[in-house]
Amino acid sequence: MTKKYKIVYIGAGSFRFAIPCALNILDFAKTFHPIELWLVDIDATSLALMATVIRHLIQVHNKDITLYSTTDRKTALPDADYILISISVGIQASEWIDIHIPLKFGIPQNTGDTVGPGGIFRGLRTVPVIVDILKDIEELCPSATVINYTNPMGTTMLGALQAAPKVQSIGLCHEFFYIRDKQFTNFLKRCDINTATKKRFRILYGGLNHFAWITEIEYDNEDIYPKMREKAGLAYKTRKYGRPYNYYILDKFGYFTYVEDRHVTEFLPEYYNYFNHWQKPFGITKLRDVHFIQYERKFVYSFINLLQTRLSNGILKLLLRPTEGGEKALMMAKHKEKNMPKHHVCNVLNNGTIPSLPANCVIEIPCYFKNGRIQSTKIGPLPSPINDWVKIHARNQQLVVNAALSGDLDDLKKALLADPMNQFIEDEDKIESMMMHMLYYQKQWLPRFAESIPTYHDLKQSIFFISSAELSTVKLARREKYIPNSKLKQKAWHQTR
Repeated sequence: MTKKYKIVYIGAGSFRFAIPCALNILDFAKTFHPIELWLVDIDATSLALMATVIRHLIQVHNKDITLYSTTDRKTALPDADYILISISVGIQASEWIDIHIPLKFGIPQNTGDTVGPGGIFRGLRTVPVIVDILKDIEELCPSATVINYTNPMGTTMLGALQAAPKVQSIGLCHEFFYIRDKQFTNFLKRCDINTATKKRFRILYGGLNHFAWITEIEYDNEDIYPKMREKAGLAYKTRKYGRPYNYYILDKFGYFTYVEDRHVTEFLPEYYNYFNHWQKPFGITKLRDVHFIQYERKFVYSFINLLQTRLSNGILKLLLRPTEGGEKALMMAKHKEKNMPKHHVCNVLNNGTIPSLPANCVIEIPCYFKNGRIQSTKIGPLPSPINDWVKIHARNQQLVVNAALSGDLDDLKKALLADPMNQFIEDEDKIESMMMHMLYYQKQWLPRFAESIPTYHDLKQSIFFISSAELSTVKLARREKYIPNSKLKQKAWHQTR
């Protein structure tokens, strides 16, 4: 008897993830079918839009998929085999506050979705929702495999794993190996390393999502780190091989991070801070452009509407084809179904895999399936000084989860004060005022803090006050107000070093 697969996608209204994930599911359906696909989102409008275009894709590619959509996840979850999650609580309205309130206090964030005040508040909004979702999964389909794309990956995954430890939950990020990039390949050639056959590489890596490191790299059983280290300074100075910051760190500390540089600098504020971010150190984005993302969302929705109304099936079939690439979740599902021990970049509970980090933190490492269960590759301790950097953020994951679930101001303040981006400005009063402003302006997404959220009148009594008018336009929102002490500039990296 042919097995029927049930896939549930929670957050299917996502303008960035929905179509790539749908194309992955269509590719999965080449081998594994029939499929019952449920799209779930609390935004009925975006859900209906995505459901229409995905239904159209199923038809033009003639896949054995029956599509359903609902705003009630409990209707979709029973007997699910795979559950994909990509949610954003508050979307750009909340991200606007994540980025611009900290900037007022001298804390710039080029991304703001993982660490720093923006990443922490994104965690406060998201962890309780993820926990509720996992509790429903534990009740309605406990044997399902959950693949989570939701940021901040570390804290959302830690909340999920602690809420439903018996459910197989895996965090997946599309920040995949830089080794696949043509510029990095050219760097290896500059190091006299033949990269013609990538299967001859052996790579070990570990760390946190958006802050992970290659600990060992071999080609044909030869350690190639010495050659990479020898040419790292050249790669940084010439900027011919992409991401100069990654090569700068390799040259200075001896290890390479495969994550995009804009993410990594937020874990190490010495290199990206109030005193240098407008100069775009290492060519890194000055600030997350939330305004642009809003336009990007509108453009994608308009494009999808165009696909439905004007393009022929033939053009649609050519533009949006089933693919194994992209978000990789269904590639993982294939390997699970076939019991193939292929490695994937996964976010899972540490539990001793990297013994130099807390056991209860979520780490990013190579994993593979064996008899339907995800298995971790043993990494060993991270080298110094990388381990010291990573440990700070690994420890803070639990503080953020505690704050998100308790709604306690003391828990939140501890998490904020432990974060290096906040520590950089060395002013606890400013951090506390920033915290209260972010709570006020995000109150609709933070019900657990309801009893502690200040009134607008309360904020006005503070010596540090940000009015709603100061956040009303791009120009006003990007104007810093309470700048850090100029003496702190000596801590900041600058180009002449």
